[in-house]
Amino acid sequence: MGNQIFECSQVMDFLKNEHHVIFELCYRIRVGLYQKVQTKRIKIYADLFYHEYLKPHFELEEQYIFSVFEKDNLLVKRAVSEHRKLKRLFENGDNIEGSLSLIEEVLEKHLRFEEHVLFTSLMEKTESKKILFIMPELNETLIEWPDKFWVN
Repeated sequence: MGNQIFECSQVMDFLKNEHHVIFELCYRIRVGLYQKVQTKRIKIYADLFYHEYLKPHFELEEQYIFSVFEKDNLLVKRAVSEHRKLKRLFENGDNIEGSLSLIEEVLEKHLRFEEHVLFTSLMEKTESKKILFIMPELNETLIEWPDKFWVN
């Protein structure tokens, strides 16, 4: 599977679709915690989601998307810092309920920042130029999970 060439609008559409799926994770964690679902069940799902979906998403952004900006761009620095914070939260095994609550909160704020600030800046930066992204094929990953703890 080699690299392909994508226009900025294609990449943005793909990332927004992925963000929609990630917002679903936030919702599911929130509902699970609200309904007092056993935190272990939520954590198992969140960990799988992180390793199979979110971690590759962060890597794609950091390796290919953020490279359009200057190396010292404050928006990119913030996004990467938030990626690291989320990684630590997912890997924290001490206070699972607290970590899940923070994951839901931090991740949702992070997605809104990327969509409303960072990606807007990217679109403005590429608007006058024809920037193409050379990156791996954009495939949607779906995670089927039998324990739908978020459904009442």
